[in-house]
Amino acid sequence: MSVKTLNEEQQLINQYSQEDYLLSFPSKCILGKGKAVELTNSEQNGLPFSKRIESLLHKGTLNGMENPIVIGALPFHQQDKGTLVIPEEIQQSEVQQIVDNSLSSDNVSSTHIQSIPSGKEYAKAVERVTKEIQQGKLEKAVLGRVLQIDVDKQPTISQLVQNLITHNHDKYNFALNTSEENKEKTLIGASPELLISKKGSIVVSNPLAGSRPRQKDPEKDVLMAQELRHSEKDLHEHKLVVQSVANALRPFCKELHVPKEPSIIHTETMWHLSTEIIGHLEDPFTQSIEIAENLHPTPAICGTPNDIALENIKQLEPFNREYFTGLIGWSDKNGDGEWAITIRCAEIEQNRIRMFAGAGVVQDSVPEEEKNETAAKLQTMLRVFGIDFYEEEGNGSC
Repeated sequence: MSVKTLNEEQQLINQYSQEDYLLSFPSKCILGKGKAVELTNSEQNGLPFSKRIESLLHKGTLNGMENPIVIGALPFHQQDKGTLVIPEEIQQSEVQQIVDNSLSSDNVSSTHIQSIPSGKEYAKAVERVTKEIQQGKLEKAVLGRVLQIDVDKQPTISQLVQNLITHNHDKYNFALNTSEENKEKTLIGASPELLISKKGSIVVSNPLAGSRPRQKDPEKDVLMAQELRHSEKDLHEHKLVVQSVANALRPFCKELHVPKEPSIIHTETMWHLSTEIIGHLEDPFTQSIEIAENLHPTPAICGTPNDIALENIKQLEPFNREYFTGLIGWSDKNGDGEWAITIRCAEIEQNRIRMFAGAGVVQDSVPEEEKNETAAKLQTMLRVFGIDFYEEEGNGSC
């Protein structure tokens, strides 16, 4: 495995092709080409995430690699398969500002769009969860949706990547080859949420919970952010997530800084309540994936209590999340690495696109508002593909 450091992030992105593994994170941009070593489905076989990466790094060392770097996508459910490779060649660059703000068009037209579940069915599922919460059975559950889109031709992935990174440049952007058994697949997305970053003895986690859609009118947009900042429902939802993440990090850390109040961050389509948690590890050789494994799944993408929330997800989501709300990122043999939560994402398989979004349901959740939140989150990827789609208010059918 050869490693090069480039001065220009854009040069690296321009080299991306559909067979590659691209991570354009706020800290660095990594492009992996080819597969020097990979972990097959049978080798993963439901292993804990940390064991999978440990096994792959060991294989890399046996192949004579001095500092192998694993790039991968891990699923929401631990027993499912993931994509984990040590590329033949890795190129890296520091992240720089991309000036071009235009969206390039691939002239892809949708021929059929289906929401799974439909908006109406999703709202009913939210109502069911709120009743469970009111009965004291759980505090929060996150329910997801899939927007399945058939298009008239296979999208040009490299062009989509340019759109994605141009308009989500400070987010955790990714485009990974997830092909399997003669099925060409690409996982692409722009996550705003960092699960864990580790460099030496310093770890950072940035949980998000509580959201509002952005508004075209600047004054209304500011009001929407202010509404989120003072929403008791959203602040409660956010507190549940932050407490869980902090509690999971404490066993690893000798010091942990948890801000008392959340800040607000934004994407092009959403406002989010955000808390950046910083810790100093007891053992600087702790693996980043070991910490990520201990955090996953957070209440931001599952709920709390975890086991009851998972049961609700299994009962109410009519699809397997697979990579959605899993982990996307990299690790090296020193234990350093960076793992984001796989949200604001889509899976591309020939002429079919599957986009994913979810919303956290708590006691005061309003079904129609949660349905609308998922629709707003889907706009991130719809814009990347240049597809116009909006659900009808109150109807929710697609």
